[in-house]
Amino acid sequence: MDQNLKENRLFRDIVEKEIEEMLICSKAREREYEADEYIFRQEQKPSKLFCLVEGRVMIAKDFSSGKRDVLFMIEEGEIFGEMFLFSDAESYWYDAIAQGKVKLVELPWEFFYHFCKNACKHHQLITRNLLEIQSEKNFFMTKKLHLLSGTTLRERIAIWLLEQKAENGRIALHMKREEMADFLGTTRPSLSRELMKLQQEGIIEAGKNKILIKERAKLEDMCG
Repeated sequence: MDQNLKENRLFRDIVEKEIEEMLICSKAREREYEADEYIFRQEQKPSKLFCLVEGRVMIAKDFSSGKRDVLFMIEEGEIFGEMFLFSDAESYWYDAIAQGKVKLVELPWEFFYHFCKNACKHHQLITRNLLEIQSEKNFFMTKKLHLLSGTTLRERIAIWLLEQKAENGRIALHMKREEMADFLGTTRPSLSRELMKLQQEGIIEAGKNKILIKERAKLEDMCG
């Protein structure tokens, strides 16, 4: 079994033998996707939960105008598709797009709807883990709403930077500039201009793959 799958939070506190039994019981399938390939698209009928084993997946909402709103990124060891699991939604509201080569495991929803006759402990644990993950995702989306409440791009950038994990003020960037712009609800040129202004004012130092916060208090002042 792939180490990344064993360490997926969905299987926390569940031993490898039990994970293997669940994968067989649930009729899980391993799938691979190439860069920019759609794992699922808007309007398709939801029916599976996805465990990301390798690569990254973008969760985004595309509009007929060509605009794309990046909602969040899925990293190795995370799951996605769970938001629709216990809802009555008849179709996906967003797309899931492979960012480079991706390997994942698909688990049909039926596995989560029914406990076996023995009410196995590991089946209870996976349900608990799933609910914890859903709760965290809901909290993340609440933070995203707070981010988008910023009336100006500068305010949205400040809110986003302050919410990132920073080591000695250094933030590692896991999104490309275009993806960051879509996430912040702007265009790439506008984002680049605003980052450059913040750098010229000595508030941040922007690099290709990282940002250094030099004046945290000034960023906090921008958030109203």
